[in-house]
Amino acid sequence: MQTIARLRQVYGRFLSLCGLIAGVITFAVMCLVVVNALMRYGLNQPLKGTLELTEAALPLMIFLSLALTQFAGGHIKVVLLTQHLAPGGQRALRVIAMLMGAGLFGWAAYAGWLMAEKSYRIGELERGSIRFPIWPIKGAVFFGLLILSIQFLIDAIFCALGGTLPDEEAEAIE
Repeated sequence: MQTIARLRQVYGRFLSLCGLIAGVITFAVMCLVVVNALMRYGLNQPLKGTLELTEAALPLMIFLSLALTQFAGGHIKVVLLTQHLAPGGQRALRVIAMLMGAGLFGWAAYAGWLMAEKSYRIGELERGSIRFPIWPIKGAVFFGLLILSIQFLIDAIFCALGGTLPDEEAEAIE
């Protein structure tokens, strides 16, 4: 149990780094949009490529932080049916749900990999006022889904061995 708890904590630090990167990208997009608005309305000279860069940054901000949200127990959860089960039944269903999440997002990561690989192979470019390859963005979607799948798997093992996840602690308080 201690080994998986330690693995979960170390992986959580890695996810915090991914979340920090997502936060920095969010801040950069905010600055870009503010500067673009000031340039557009103050000098009638908008920044070229703001729309394209903002669109490209959105998947990075979202997918790099999904696994951190799972680690912290921040995803929405409905317990209407499970709250009346015995603790063992709740744990069993939680483990099954985590394994299903790992499988679903693992499959989505595989599909994301195929899309990123195809985008790289064909040299797909963003069309607009500036042009840049979009395979890195699709690769980031793959990466985000992969680390989320891994987090679900770690949580399933941790929960199956008797660990308490952060969302369980919040559930007990309510």
